[in-house]
Amino acid sequence: MSILSTLLLLFVVIVLSLVIIQHIIVPSLVNYQHGIFMSPDFTIGESHIQGLGLFTKRSRVKGDRLFVAINADETVTPIGGKINHCPSKAAVGGGGRTAVLPNTYLSATPDKTTGEWWIIALRDIAAGEELTVDYTNTPDFIHKPDHNWKCEL
Repeated sequence: MSILSTLLLLFVVIVLSLVIIQHIIVPSLVNYQHGIFMSPDFTIGESHIQGLGLFTKRSRVKGDRLFVAINADETVTPIGGKINHCPSKAAVGGGGRTAVLPNTYLSATPDKTTGEWWIIALRDIAAGEELTVDYTNTPDFIHKPDHNWKCEL
């Protein structure tokens, strides 16, 4: 085997290793860290809005209670901390169609039985779609977003 073929093989191994780490290992670790590693419902991945985002794995219907975002003790759940803020109108997808974001909302009051705050589907949501919420309407104990922030997709 020549030095050139050895270097080429080494390059291919390094590139494949980086791809596996970036697209399989890191997402698995992030999902495990947030308690949704084997979830049939949600996954955390790279957001088109900012950083990491929360995506639904299956279609949702307007009004569905999706998950607990804030515990009764007023702490944000790990999964609740991954839903991105998106208050504006934005283009969605490659077809230039527009949708009013967000596609979910936080319950106006905590659940009377458990004291938990739920994320609820604001409209029908397609499988694979990133979940977004407007933090402006959150309870007073939640930090509010910068009023100049605009969701740019």
